[in-house]
Amino acid sequence: MKVGLATPIDIEVLCPHLDLPAGTVPPQGLGGSATTPLVQGLLAAGHTVSVYTLGRNIPEPVVLRGPRLTVYVGNFRARARQYCPDMFEAEATIIRQFIDLDQPDIVHAHWGYEFARGALASGFPHLITLHDNPWNVLRYQPDLYRVVRLLLKLWVLRRGQHFTAVSPYLAQALESASRKLTVVPNAVLPAPGGVKAFPDKKVRRIVSILTGWSELKNAATALQAFRQVREQLGPDLEYWLYGPDYGPGEAAQQWAEAQGLAAGVQFGGLLPHEELLHCLPTFDVLLHPSREESFGLTLVEAMQAGLPVVGGSHSGAVPWVLEGGRCGLLADINSPTAIAAALLTLFTQPARYEELSARGVDRVANHFSQSAVTAAYERLYQQVLGWNQTAARPLKTQAIDWQHIAEPRSVALSPLS
Repeated sequence: MKVGLATPIDIEVLCPHLDLPAGTVPPQGLGGSATTPLVQGLLAAGHTVSVYTLGRNIPEPVVLRGPRLTVYVGNFRARARQYCPDMFEAEATIIRQFIDLDQPDIVHAHWGYEFARGALASGFPHLITLHDNPWNVLRYQPDLYRVVRLLLKLWVLRRGQHFTAVSPYLAQALESASRKLTVVPNAVLPAPGGVKAFPDKKVRRIVSILTGWSELKNAATALQAFRQVREQLGPDLEYWLYGPDYGPGEAAQQWAEAQGLAAGVQFGGLLPHEELLHCLPTFDVLLHPSREESFGLTLVEAMQAGLPVVGGSHSGAVPWVLEGGRCGLLADINSPTAIAAALLTLFTQPARYEELSARGVDRVANHFSQSAVTAAYERLYQQVLGWNQTAARPLKTQAIDWQHIAEPRSVALSPLS
C-alpha cells in the first residue's frame, strides 16, 4: 500500500530512510515527534510512504526521495496576518498539490488543521487523526491565532468522513451523534529503558519535559512542590526542566529566581527529541504538571524508560495513559502539597516505586508500541479503502512549478534563509 501522511514532522529524523548526498542539510520543517514512529512503522511493515509537510522559509517546493519514502516540503507562511484571514488556504493548497502529484492509495492527515484541509481538498480516501481539543487550547491561550485554528478544526470536522483520536478523553470531547471517533494512541519510538530499581543513590533526579512556560503547563506549581520535597529529602535532590522557555536565563529560570525557587533546579532547555529519549533513563521520576493533555507522549516515553510518573488526576487524558493510577501516581496538579506527597511516596517506598516502573514498561509495550499502533492504523486504512469515498470540496489552486522535483529519486534543496 502507498500511504501518504500529511503532517508536521521532524524531517531530520527521517534522513536514514532517504538517499541524500553526503553533507546535505534537509529543510528543517515544522518539527514534531508524534508521527515519526508511524512513518517508521509503516516502512518496517513493507509499505511505501510519502510525507506531505511544511516548513518556514522554503522559497520553492522541495522533494527528498529514498527507496520507499518520499518527503515533500512546502512553505508555511511566516506571519499570522498572512495565514489567519484565509484559514491557511495557501498551506492547504500546497498539501493538496503534493497529494495530486504523488497519487497515494490513502491520505492520513494529522492534527485536523491545514494538513487535514489539504487532504480533504484532494478528494483521495482519507483518515484524519485528531491530536488536540481546540476549545481547551483557546481557553488557555486566548488569541486570534487560536480562534482561527478552532474555526478551521470545526470546518474539518464538518467535512471529514473518517477520524481517529489519540485518547478516549479527546474522542469524547470531539465526537457527535453523526461522528464517532476510533481511538488509536500515539506510538513511542523504541529507546533505551526497562524496569528500574529503586534509586538508593545519594543524588536523585526528577525531570519534567514541557512545551513552553504557561498556565497550561503549570511548571510554577511543580517548582513550589519541588521545594517542599527538597526540604524533606535534602539538598542532593535535583529537578531538571527541559523544553522551550526552560533553558538558562529563559522564562522559567527568571520566574524561579524571582520567587526564590531555583535551588536544586537545572534548566536544560530545548534538546533534540532523540537526545531526550536517550537521557530519560538517567532520571528517577517524571513529574508532569500539565493541567490538560489530549494524550501525553512524554508520559509514555518516560514509562518506556522505566520512570514512575506523577501526573494530574484531572488533566485530560493523563489518567487514561496511566491506567487510572495503576501505572503512575495521580495527584491534584494544582496543589504543591499534593504533588510533593506523591513525589515523597516514590522516593520513600521502594516496593511502590518498582511496581509502578514495571507496570509502566508493560503498558507501553502492550498499548503504545510502534508495532501495535502501526497495526491498528493498517486495519483502519483497509476499512477506509473499502468504503465509497466522495470528493471533497476543491480549494482554489495555486500554481507551482513541479518540474524540478518530479524526476525519479531526485533531491531538490532550495537555499534556506
